[in-house]
Amino acid sequence: MDFTETKKNFKLLARTFAREISLIFKFHPLQASAMAVTQLVTGLVPAGVLFVTAKIITVVARQPGFWTKSLLNYVLILLALLLIQRTAFLFHDYFMNRLQNLLFLSVNDRVHRKIASLDLMTLEKPEIQTMITLFRDQAWRPYNMVRTVFDFFSNFFASLSFVIIAWSFSPLIISVFLLALIPSMVVSVKSILSSYHLNWSKGSYIKQTWYLQSLFLGVASITELLVHGATGKIADRYHSLYSLVVEKEKQIERKKLVASAITNLFAFGVYIWAFASIVTEAIVGAFTIGDFTLFAGAFVNVERFLVSQVWQIVSLFEHTTYLEKFQELEDLKPGIVDLPNAEILPAVPLKIEFKNVSFSYPGSKNLALDKVSFVLNFGERLALVGENGAGKTTLVKLLLRLYEPTSGEILVNGKNIRSYTLESLRLRIAVTFQDFLKLALSAKENIGLGLGVSEAGDSRIVEAAVRSGAHEKIISLPKGYDTCLGRGWEDDGVELSGGEWQKVALARSLIKNASLIVLDEPTAALDARSEFKFFQELFRREREVSLFLISHRFSSVRVADRILVLENGRLVEEGKHEDLMNKKGLYFELYELQTREIS
Repeated sequence: MDFTETKKNFKLLARTFAREISLIFKFHPLQASAMAVTQLVTGLVPAGVLFVTAKIITVVARQPGFWTKSLLNYVLILLALLLIQRTAFLFHDYFMNRLQNLLFLSVNDRVHRKIASLDLMTLEKPEIQTMITLFRDQAWRPYNMVRTVFDFFSNFFASLSFVIIAWSFSPLIISVFLLALIPSMVVSVKSILSSYHLNWSKGSYIKQTWYLQSLFLGVASITELLVHGATGKIADRYHSLYSLVVEKEKQIERKKLVASAITNLFAFGVYIWAFASIVTEAIVGAFTIGDFTLFAGAFVNVERFLVSQVWQIVSLFEHTTYLEKFQELEDLKPGIVDLPNAEILPAVPLKIEFKNVSFSYPGSKNLALDKVSFVLNFGERLALVGENGAGKTTLVKLLLRLYEPTSGEILVNGKNIRSYTLESLRLRIAVTFQDFLKLALSAKENIGLGLGVSEAGDSRIVEAAVRSGAHEKIISLPKGYDTCLGRGWEDDGVELSGGEWQKVALARSLIKNASLIVLDEPTAALDARSEFKFFQELFRREREVSLFLISHRFSSVRVADRILVLENGRLVEEGKHEDLMNKKGLYFELYELQTREIS
């Protein structure tokens, strides 16, 4: 690492250090100020204790066997200093724990809110996922950073006080000692920066090991692994991947060990010189036994505190690289945002029009949608069918502006979809995806989350549950709508079947009373009877809302006013069930395959 790079890294440390310290005092001024005071006290008291102890030894050596007034005064001062030190330690631990917990909360809150502000196109990038994985794996860093920062302050004042005492003995020795720390610090910083790159490279491995570990924690996943006899294979894969993580960690610790050895070698060499000089001066009678205690103790503590401070600076470099990545995350801007003049989409009937819409996912050369055009009128029941990968779910994500079209445009009530705010658009469109959330929360919270409504007696929650078919099951639970769904958090939680969970997810969408309901495989986990009841209840509301239905079940899509057929991202057929059957095209082929009796 050359001088230019070293200078650059120290500037980076100073900038990041100043920014984060200012944030600590900005968000938590009381705890930060209290910590600063306690660290000042704990930093200065040790030198005072050493100085007073040396005076006591000198007095005792001069008049052994007698309690003199000066001896009594020195002893009382020493006891007072020790009491102050002990009190400062107690307050230090109290405020440190408070500050660390508050900072941990602040940092994680900043990460969560930043992630929530980004769009899928940004979040799905591998480098962003690796960055988020690093923050999760190193969630301990804010805790350690606070301790390192304030310990640095304490050691700085302690080092300064002992350096002053040592300087009075030999300015030359203490100057050489300070200079000896510079090359060792540079070597240590280089080691830490190298270790950081290794740390960053292991992020993808950690992400994979978390996934494999989660397979052993979920009831559904472990059941399937047991049935297929695959638990051993997954365990072997986890062991193999985590061994790579362990190897990366070993490389990191090896670099730190080498740097630590070099740091101690330089400092210890000068320390031997200093101690030998002090002993020589004491032997020839240049100063008293008390002075010997003072100077020897000063150099011992200089070596102790300064070497410790070097490692604290090095640790701050390590934290700085983490904080720089954290700053990168905070600086990210979503690609999909409200236009400056975006208007609120009112609660009115919606007419949706796709005009030559094409889309390809980032990094892919293939079109997920290719010049798709259709109109969904208000009150219309429109079904979308096609084989897996045809582009059905992609179309819905474009409608919700989770992505932007590569070309073409989407119109809502005659205006480009970008004319409306994201919040109002998504409020008017209720969506249930095939891979819906199973939240370990109460039934009322699971449903109310769709609109932020969570009152137990709220009529909208009950109405949505009735419409989705979930009401009867919920009221039969031990605590009704207050029952926790799933056994992840509470002992009396109730695990629902797949179909029952799907009804709860449907209720979460239906509570919006939106102008458009989008259902992605809404009845995949329902039996035939439940599916029939669901559609009867859904269509009971006549033409109050539009319905966009994605399904592989042709028994579901037959009730639609129109059916769109997608193939490889292109809209190849459109019409009613009877018309499409008469065409004997792709829809006819898929329908026949599904309904054909297996002989």
